[in-house]
Amino acid sequence: MPIVNSSGQLTLEQALAMVNELMLAKMGRHLSDPETTLLEGTWNNDDYQTIAEGTSYTANYLKGFVAPRLWNIIAAIVGTGKKVTKTNLRSFLEYLYQKEYSNCSDGGVSEDYSAIERLKINGEPPDVSIFFGRSQELSHIKDLTNDYKLLSLIGIAGVGKTALAAKFLNQISSSCNAQFERLIWKSVAHAPTVQELVNDLIQVVQDTESPSTLLEYTQVNITSLLQALQSRRCLIVLDGIDTFQTTNFEQRLDYRLFFRRLIEEQHQSFFIVTSRALPLDFKTLSRAKRPLQYIKIKGLDSESAMKLLLANGLTGNKKCRELIEMYYGHPAELQSVVERINYYFAGSTEAFFHNKTTFISPEMQSVLDEIFSQELNEAEHRIMLCLASCTTDNQTLVSFNKLLNNFPPILNKEISISELIESLECLENLSLIDTFRDPQSKELYLCLQPVIKKYIFIKFLGITTTSEDLQTISLAS
Repeated sequence: MPIVNSSGQLTLEQALAMVNELMLAKMGRHLSDPETTLLEGTWNNDDYQTIAEGTSYTANYLKGFVAPRLWNIIAAIVGTGKKVTKTNLRSFLEYLYQKEYSNCSDGGVSEDYSAIERLKINGEPPDVSIFFGRSQELSHIKDLTNDYKLLSLIGIAGVGKTALAAKFLNQISSSCNAQFERLIWKSVAHAPTVQELVNDLIQVVQDTESPSTLLEYTQVNITSLLQALQSRRCLIVLDGIDTFQTTNFEQRLDYRLFFRRLIEEQHQSFFIVTSRALPLDFKTLSRAKRPLQYIKIKGLDSESAMKLLLANGLTGNKKCRELIEMYYGHPAELQSVVERINYYFAGSTEAFFHNKTTFISPEMQSVLDEIFSQELNEAEHRIMLCLASCTTDNQTLVSFNKLLNNFPPILNKEISISELIESLECLENLSLIDTFRDPQSKELYLCLQPVIKKYIFIKFLGITTTSEDLQTISLAS
């Protein structure tokens, strides 16, 4: 905590340390460069134009983007109910200092964040200077690095898999405990061949500028990579491995063997991979007790999602919580709907709920288009249509027994019980359906997130299917 000086007055350095400490404790991050610049200028009572001088930021950027978010974040994490503005920031921090910190007779110890030498991250992870929640997931990932070789982060698009992996990499980079010698971020969304990926990784792990001399045989080069990973403990993130499933058959086999060797053979490094669904091979290896784990990433918890909304200027505690429930805490979809509420409803959640609708972000629309057109088979497609048809605002859960015995009429075509169960497992793996189990009866329930349900109604039931098309689906044993 900030050191109390002899005069009892809060200095700029102490104010910055105090806000940094609060940000780290409540949000898991430090102040960003523009936020620090803004706080320093505001403390000195400079106007936005003066604050922007000599920096790479414009006055409009600081005033229109950085300032509103920062004032809301500070107000949210302190939680006194007081509104923070540029005008009252200094008096607000002095009040907080006197209330929370000045009773420390020994003065406490102030963390010197600048003294921590960051371990270089090789690659370009996304910016996570603004990051909400996920403290449990971050702690869990840290625990897994000691006993496993690969962690798969899975979940629906936009739920925060990439951001979580980047945040963990950032934390390790700032840590005083040198757990890893190399930190590597690699986006594989462009689906490189195994040979290309292995070549890139060997160069970074061995810290060589010139391309490695590769042999013709991929497996020999993977052996070279494993030897390098054994000599140096590395943390490597491969972001977006879904694309490997869309490559040709030979490349898919190469990747299956590549990951299998990473998991089963000897080395001291740790891999984090992100994808929408858990690859079948990973599930098989996990069941075989290989050093592999996976975490299914879901929406933000209510408190963290509330901080996201407050940081974006929304007010109204009750309506904000309704919005969080409506979007299952999905950060990207919440961010998208907040932008629309701010633009069309002047930031009023009351006005939005008076004209309530479910928005689907363009990014989610694109991902769902791809999944429904390329990844779902006929049975899975029909089950999604059925679930969307039978759930309502008042009845969002459908029991498995109801699905099995008395499902609402959609499409007259038989489906075996085994096909039904396999389809449900696939849909759950793709995060298209959520499942819940009654703690007392142990009965399994299924539901669709409102965004996915809205997509189905617009794309299929609302356009291509009419009430005259609804027929009976029978389940053949």
